[in-house]
Amino acid sequence: MTGKHSGVAKLWLLNLFGNAALLAALYFWLLLPDAHGWQVVVSGVLALIVIFFGLWLRAGSFAYCRLAEFREYSKLWGAFRQSLDHLIALAICVAPLAAIAWWLFSLRRYTPHFGVWFWQKFSALRFASPRGIYHAADWALLILMAVLVALWIPLASTVAAVGLRASRIGRSLRALMRARYWIWLIALILVGGLLPYKLVRWIPDLSTLRQQAWSAGMRFFIAYIVVISAWVSLLLVVGERAEFEDPQPPNVL
Repeated sequence: MTGKHSGVAKLWLLNLFGNAALLAALYFWLLLPDAHGWQVVVSGVLALIVIFFGLWLRAGSFAYCRLAEFREYSKLWGAFRQSLDHLIALAICVAPLAAIAWWLFSLRRYTPHFGVWFWQKFSALRFASPRGIYHAADWALLILMAVLVALWIPLASTVAAVGLRASRIGRSLRALMRARYWIWLIALILVGGLLPYKLVRWIPDLSTLRQQAWSAGMRFFIAYIVVISAWVSLLLVVGERAEFEDPQPPNVL
């Protein structure tokens, strides 16, 4: 195994266990009581800790995949150490994306009503049925969120690696104009999104409750591994394509 492959394996393991730990911490945070003032303070401190480590995990992963200096020589800690200097900059980039994505996601609750309204108001443009229009609108919102993330990742990876440098961000965004970027992106979204979705929703015909519980646990575990693998692969593809458009200056991080 080369240094590059070793580094990718370490990054994969870090995302595998790091994201699981963040999910566990989030679940624990939701169970915290808030009847007293000190409990509210503890809850707030824990929330800040979870946000910090969640953002740092993303920033370090972005930086590692974005710069060849880290990727080629398996400098995982170097990438995470450098990304600490750009956490605030990355947070500034994350905030509008999170707000828009949450707004689009919240619109999904209105898609059933939209299907009925569209069917009644636009008879000349009718297709399928109100239910079909509802599903089409729902998928359109999901695709729009995916496109939003696709447009944001090259920017975020560059910010996590070098900060808010307009010239380098602009050059890295040229990757969006390359067909190879979108081909890889669509393939990895299908693998990392659609496959786990189908796996989780698949319910095998099992006779006992214990067998059903084991089946559900294994399916969720495999789906989680697929999601993490697709995510790390996506970061590598985005990082390498952005690096191609905006190569790292010699001896400069």
